[in-house]
Amino acid sequence: MAKYDLVIVGAGPGGSACAKIATESGLKVIFLERARTPGEKNTSGATIWGNIARTIHPDFPAEAPIERTVDGGRLFFVPEGTDWEKGGYSLLGVSSPHKNVSDPLNVYRNIFDKWWAEQSVAVGAELKTKTLVTGVLRDADGKVTGVLDENGTKYEGSIVIGADGINSIIGRMAGLRSAWGSHENCLCCKIDWELDEKLIDDRFGSSIDHGNDTGILLEIYFAQPMAGNAGYFWIFPNRGSLALGLGIVINDLIRLEHNIWWYMWNSINHPIVKPKLKGGQPRSYIAHCIPLTNPIGPSGTLFKSYGDGIMLVGDAAGFVCPIDGAGWCGAVIAGRTAAEIAVKALESGDTSAESLKRYEKKWVDGDLGKNLKLGKDMADWLIHDSGGINVLADQFTRDLASMMEHDTSHEECIGGSIKRTIKNAQEWMAIAKPMRMLLGPYLQLFSSIMR
Repeated sequence: MAKYDLVIVGAGPGGSACAKIATESGLKVIFLERARTPGEKNTSGATIWGNIARTIHPDFPAEAPIERTVDGGRLFFVPEGTDWEKGGYSLLGVSSPHKNVSDPLNVYRNIFDKWWAEQSVAVGAELKTKTLVTGVLRDADGKVTGVLDENGTKYEGSIVIGADGINSIIGRMAGLRSAWGSHENCLCCKIDWELDEKLIDDRFGSSIDHGNDTGILLEIYFAQPMAGNAGYFWIFPNRGSLALGLGIVINDLIRLEHNIWWYMWNSINHPIVKPKLKGGQPRSYIAHCIPLTNPIGPSGTLFKSYGDGIMLVGDAAGFVCPIDGAGWCGAVIAGRTAAEIAVKALESGDTSAESLKRYEKKWVDGDLGKNLKLGKDMADWLIHDSGGINVLADQFTRDLASMMEHDTSHEECIGGSIKRTIKNAQEWMAIAKPMRMLLGPYLQLFSSIMR
């Protein structure tokens, strides 16, 4: 039986970050991945944040496989039945005032995640792919002491890190959580749409030259005909392809008339979207679930993110922002935090739950916990308190028409729409301003129009 200081299940962003920090701190680490290569099964857009990456790799992006620099985005609110040709929808342009700090970058996760994991291997961590973990090992007192794979191979560790995704066999078998409920589960589908790089520059470029990279604009669509009343459709440009994605909370998807792929095809054939995809073609399809919950709230399913000899990070712990479905930053922050707590626990010789509870306190009290809580509040507002996406899109569109008639600024107009539907707007903004780099375009939008 192989013995390690740290056994990490999952080689995604959180597991790989944890492996690198722990290995550099002198721990003997192995991380296990069920896919053939890390990143093979993701449905991410994917935008990552350079400032978060630099907490793991100080010289990032260095040789990292970056696709595009993100200079901002376009948010479309399209009411059902709109006459789009006559401008019957609202379009909001968003740019990050903190771009130089947060450094948003688009990556192709199938390639980037492999590179990300390889950086942990380069400092001495052991990576084993095509390895499905099926159970946990325990001692006589019930403390987790390692894991077991499908072939019966045992990996013993002083501490186990569950970074094994939304279903988290590790988290459930350790008794830390049950399956997420349908109201906390979002089904996402993605099409990798091959398109000429020059066409991408012309259609999605920001006109800002970053040397060898043309900056791009992300596009996000809130529209009843595209993603129902509780989801959104997105276009994230890469160099020679577009990530076309769509996500809908399962609880809401159940009530809709069509399945998620119907909404995807309706989105890419929508008159606003279709011309932007002309000349390209799909080259891969994937669907996957992500958690959209607040694991520290009363409605969350997570009982604990730690136990005797174990901690959970990333999707396994529900660390995905409910407003935008972004989980990369949360996973990386948690991975580093778990590594730091593991080092201290092993130095003291105490890997009990009492010792590891410092992990939960640290992420709950830090930016990650604030991000999850605020994201959940914002998602509840967007889907429920505002009357739903279609109601909000209709309100925005009517307000913009009024703006043109009365010569009101764009931000004042949309800001008024939002303020009328948010009960605790000022409380949001007190938290939002320092959190812009984590919540991305949504908080950048809200904080700019509500200041």
